[in-house]
Amino acid sequence: MLAHAFDWNDIRLLLILQREGSLRATARILRVDVSTISRRLSAAETTLQTRLFIRTPSGYQATAAGLTFLASAQGISGHIQQMLENTQNSAASISGTVRITAVDCLFSLWLVKHLPSLTQEHPQLNLQLLNDNRDLSFSQSEADIAIRLARPEGDAALFMRKVGEMGWAVYGHAEQAPLTPAEWPQQAWLSYTEDLAHVPEMRWLQQLGLTAPALLQSSHLETLIQACKHGVGLALLPCMLADNAGLKQLSAGPVVFREIWLLSHRQTAQLARFAAVYQWLVAQFAEHAELLRGLRR
Repeated sequence: MLAHAFDWNDIRLLLILQREGSLRATARILRVDVSTISRRLSAAETTLQTRLFIRTPSGYQATAAGLTFLASAQGISGHIQQMLENTQNSAASISGTVRITAVDCLFSLWLVKHLPSLTQEHPQLNLQLLNDNRDLSFSQSEADIAIRLARPEGDAALFMRKVGEMGWAVYGHAEQAPLTPAEWPQQAWLSYTEDLAHVPEMRWLQQLGLTAPALLQSSHLETLIQACKHGVGLALLPCMLADNAGLKQLSAGPVVFREIWLLSHRQTAQLARFAAVYQWLVAQFAEHAELLRGLRR
């Protein structure tokens, strides 16, 4: 096809040649030698099977066919310039959609309370909060930024940064009588489901040596918090969230810590909206570091 055979990079060359009327001047502007300009002009005319320019004593002048080509080329050049400017402005604009994925409790019980500071500063942002702890695909555009409670597997396409730690402690309902650690195994307990047996919280419960199976299991942290709040049993819960729910801490501080990692695709750092949200998240984790670790109540 003719469109595939033509070198679209020559559009700018031909427009400059029309304006300057000189191979030498065109070569100087494009920073190539005169023979290159002559060769590319000849190639363009061969592809189009028509003369675009004739050489006159006053310089190179476009033929009738050349003028037809250059009129359209001028419009194409303007569209390309507008496209580049629009793309550049879009990249620099803090607006549009940013998708963040994390476990639900981080969104509903913590992060949403602080979102006004971001949305008021950047009202054109559209945030999508995806409640999912699976490793969603960045390359398939399932997520833009992820918050994870463990160091992810290495991936050259991902930018990974540890932004804090989350502390877990033993909790009971607000009126729970004090218990010594030696008494914990004999109590009714709440735990996570078996598909989460690999997480540090479950390993801690296994090492505790409960005398009876957990009374209730759930993969939903908010469910465990509410069950503990209503006196169903003791639970190992994130300090920040359990304290906020009015539960009674029975351990002398956190007994488990989990790392918090912030993930994004390396290419997203080049777009202003992703960079703004990413840096805001980093600032939130830094500001609430002690709260997240369970060291401030």
